[in-house]
Amino acid sequence: MTRKNFWSGLGVSAVALLLLTWVIPTYGGGGFSFGLPPQLLATLGAWLMLACALALTLVSAIALRRDGEPFVALPSLDHLWHQTWPFLYVLAFIVLIDRFPLTWVAPALIAGLLLILGERRWHVVALTAALPTAGLYGLTAHLMRIGVV
Repeated sequence: MTRKNFWSGLGVSAVALLLLTWVIPTYGGGGFSFGLPPQLLATLGAWLMLACALALTLVSAIALRRDGEPFVALPSLDHLWHQTWPFLYVLAFIVLIDRFPLTWVAPALIAGLLLILGERRWHVVALTAALPTAGLYGLTAHLMRIGVV
């Protein structure tokens, strides 16, 4: 966990520096910030992000050094698969939604997630997968019929 904290701190530090050097000066225009100058609130938030992330990085680096652990370690294939499969699952359904209507793909997406989470009662899977999609389809068809969509 200490190694994750170290790399997370470095990542958030990089994002905070990007915000401070480019995003806020370039795109930090107006907005409501309780009478403050437009970019002040965003700048204060980015500085707070940077300070906390640097503190996390420093504390984690000290803990890694103290325990004699390396800063970089490759994960096992099981751990890598555990971290990767949700992205592949979502990617597969993005490809399917690109090819087929959402009302056809959504029940399979919901049912697949329920099965992954351990639900085995077929009537619960079927109803939970079909009812939201049917409701969305009915609402969309009704709104198109009356001219809202």
